Amino acid sequence: MNEPGYHPSPSRSDEAIDEFESIFKRAERTPYRFADIPFKSIAVVTDGDQSAADALTANLKRFLPHTGDSAEWQSVTGDEFHNVNDLLRVMNERRPDLIVTSRCLAESSLVPQHTLGVYVDVMTQTLSTPLLLLPGSAPQPHPLGDTACRGVMVVTDNLAGDDRLVNHAVSCCDPRGTLWLCHIEDDLLFRRYLDAIRRIPQINTEQAQELIAEQLVAIPTHYAESCIQGLKEAGVELTVEQIVEFGHRVARYRDLVSRYAVDLLVTNTKDKDQLAMHGIAYALSVELTEVAQLLL
Repeated sequence: MNEPGYHPSPSRSDEAIDEFESIFKRAERTPYRFADIPFKSIAVVTDGDQSAADALTANLKRFLPHTGDSAEWQSVTGDEFHNVNDLLRVMNERRPDLIVTSRCLAESSLVPQHTLGVYVDVMTQTLSTPLLLLPGSAPQPHPLGDTACRGVMVVTDNLAGDDRLVNHAVSCCDPRGTLWLCHIEDDLLFRRYLDAIRRIPQINTEQAQELIAEQLVAIPTHYAESCIQGLKEAGVELTVEQIVEFGHRVARYRDLVSRYAVDLLVTNTKDKDQLAMHGIAYALSVELTEVAQLLL
């Protein structure tokens, strides 16, 4: 019987098994699987009148080239809802595949950079329908442009295996456009874990830093390469670029959006164990208001 607090050293066979398992896991790859994502029904929600909804719909048909006239376009104007429950009832009755609306809908007194508005906040929490936020806000709209969406950036802190995110991005991009697959590891969080590792004398800190960083980059890089190959095999002619790096996420994405011709950001909004919008998605939604954003 072992003495209390006694921890036997691992045997050579245990070490060999651990080493084999590590090698096996390093070789694991998460393959990308392409799937066409059709938006058969699109609800355009505005706090304006029917003429404003019609003008916006015409712009959206140009902006979403894969959808255009093939979808059923529905308008929800300001006289059809007076509070959040009204709007939720309309959405539950119509059940669109995509909802298009603006930040700070029907809330002209709010400052756009500080909030998405109660309507958008509640819809992202209670509806599973993808939500496309237009550039700017309802009080201060930015033009959508007269051309198709040709620059789509996938924004995530966990790119590997997220086929849904990538496929929705593909469905929104012009065939002649560019798709950026971005994975930003939080450098502040990484340094926090390294600081903890430095306090453990049994672990070689420099080696741990190098090996962990290498794996954190390798996993999303391999998945991005799988996406490039999978899209090519599916006959998708998009230009696909990958950006996998460490950095402060919000600041880094702000730099990337300003550097490239990005028309649309695509982000995940929910964690499996929470209703509120995912932190990075919300931060980008309230700070990068000059670009449209698809919230999944």
